[in-house]
Amino acid sequence: MNGFDYERWLASMDDLSARFVSGFIEKFGYPSGENGVSRAAGPLPDGVDELPAPLAEFYRNVSEVSLPDLQHGYFVSPARAVVDGRDGRLPVRIEGPDGTDVVSFGSDGGGTHFALGLLAGVPVYALPPSAVDRRGVYDNHDSRARVVAATLPEFLTKLHDLLASATSRYDPDARRTPRRCASDCHDPVRVEAGEAVPGILEWGWCGS
Repeated sequence: MNGFDYERWLASMDDLSARFVSGFIEKFGYPSGENGVSRAAGPLPDGVDELPAPLAEFYRNVSEVSLPDLQHGYFVSPARAVVDGRDGRLPVRIEGPDGTDVVSFGSDGGGTHFALGLLAGVPVYALPPSAVDRRGVYDNHDSRARVVAATLPEFLTKLHDLLASATSRYDPDARRTPRRCASDCHDPVRVEAGEAVPGILEWGWCGS
């Protein structure tokens, strides 16, 4: 496979999301939210082509990801929100021991932002709650920001595996064995114990 197989990823996410919410209220005692992925449809908003190439490619295939019931929630924002966030509404720069410009593209339910390196389109950072000024500068002087994936495809792979793992706990038909990605999906980033964002799995899955 040359590059990331979005069609296969979307199809698998659709299947896993359906399994995840099936019988949710019976299993947990409360109704699920709207969990799933939305495919891209219609013209992209102005400014998408100015995003890092991996993120622009994502929005050519995917509109958004919303998994509010997966652990504490995982979200990839629509393209319009990501483009608008470049004005400082979302973090646009990590400032601390090492400063770098980023594009914020998602979040979790605990207030952590996910951001992609602006210039090279890598890596993916998790930015736990911290001070963000009106220019969108994220205060990382305490080094709380962490790299959670070497690339955006690796991040999406980990998100897939997290959903697969959660689904397999109560749906035997959804069980599958996560494996290392092929080299064109890039090797995962290894972090010290306790440094990874909770729920982001170490090993990923990708099409062969």
